[in-house]
Amino acid sequence: MPETKKAAAFGEILWDILPGKKCLGGAPFNCGAHLNRLGFKTTMLSALGDDQLGQEALSLVNNENVSSRFINMLSGVPTGFTNVVLNNGKPSYEFNSPCAWDYIAFNSSMEKTFLATHWDVFCFGTLAQRSVVSRKTLFTLLEKINADIKFFDINLRKEFYTDSVIEQTLKYTDILKMNDEEFPVVSKILGITGNMAAAAEYIIKKYGLKGIIITAGKSGTTAFFNNQEYRISPENVPVIDTVGAGDSFSAAFLASYINGHSVTDALSAGSALADFVVSHSGALPEYDSKIREKLAAFISPGIQR
Repeated sequence: MPETKKAAAFGEILWDILPGKKCLGGAPFNCGAHLNRLGFKTTMLSALGDDQLGQEALSLVNNENVSSRFINMLSGVPTGFTNVVLNNGKPSYEFNSPCAWDYIAFNSSMEKTFLATHWDVFCFGTLAQRSVVSRKTLFTLLEKINADIKFFDINLRKEFYTDSVIEQTLKYTDILKMNDEEFPVVSKILGITGNMAAAAEYIIKKYGLKGIIITAGKSGTTAFFNNQEYRISPENVPVIDTVGAGDSFSAAFLASYINGHSVTDALSAGSALADFVVSHSGALPEYDSKIREKLAAFISPGIQR
């Protein structure tokens, strides 16, 4: 029986406050939770406030069977949340600041334990890097981590990033993911001109990446791997909201790719799960038999829940 693959996700766990309800989210957690459902054993590295929202969040993390051993519960600082405003299903976000995930830090014993583990994939973004504390912790881990793939979902949010943060993080990246709105921002920061393919290949060569994924909602996804360009279009599904769609795409792509499937299969897996998520409310809807069947063709050894 093959050994269970291991994923680690660093960054924000927060509550998405949607009209009439709240859902647990945060891009790294969403990606990690989906990876866990897709057969990986995921460990989350984050911080929550030792308050009611934090306790509720921790309970749901554990309910997803995501390891919480590297989630610190902090007193005197609130759990993160964001007010999500939907415009034709497309979200915009207002984050509380400061909050617990601005203070992700580990003692020497926790750091040693984490770094002694081999990870198949380590996922991270830019939002948690808005604070010096969390950014320092991330870079300490990136410099020493034993991970086959370091996956950088750039996930730009308003003023919560700098040119330097993006450039420095790319130096540790194996696979870069961004959306079609983020791509021109990143190109400008890096001083790149030209079309998407030329710009992507420049970034891949400059930073020694395995590949780049660029999502564009209903217009589909483009990926650049192995000196080739790949494209996939989504199915025509009813869109409830797009919260967490990109994170689900990331997880299914990684689950397929890391298990040895082709880039084409990995894109198909990512697109199928993203289609499922946008047609439901929230970032982590429970899988039904139809999506399990679709994903089974592209992901092995199997789906856990």
